[in-house]
Amino acid sequence: MLQEIPLTWKPIRNRSYAGMLGEHQLAYVLQHDGQRAWKWMVSGCNGTTRYDFQSADTLDEAKAAVQASVDRWFRQAGLLDGDMPF
Repeated sequence: MLQEIPLTWKPIRNRSYAGMLGEHQLAYVLQHDGQRAWKWMVSGCNGTTRYDFQSADTLDEAKAAVQASVDRWFRQAGLLDGDMPF
């Protein structure tokens, strides 16, 4: 079993990235013009229909938050090893 879901990051446009699992887009990270904070959201794999963006101070923090959110969902589904972080 995997320890984490192997996301890759595909540039979409200037300061926007898609979190990819193979060919599937699972998340988005972006920075609006004139903004310092990065916005992120997981779309579709976490069982919710909410599409509101969360905030992070840096691109790395946003990507880490996406990774943690995706991993948490796959762990809850029994597809990842490890303890359930709450």
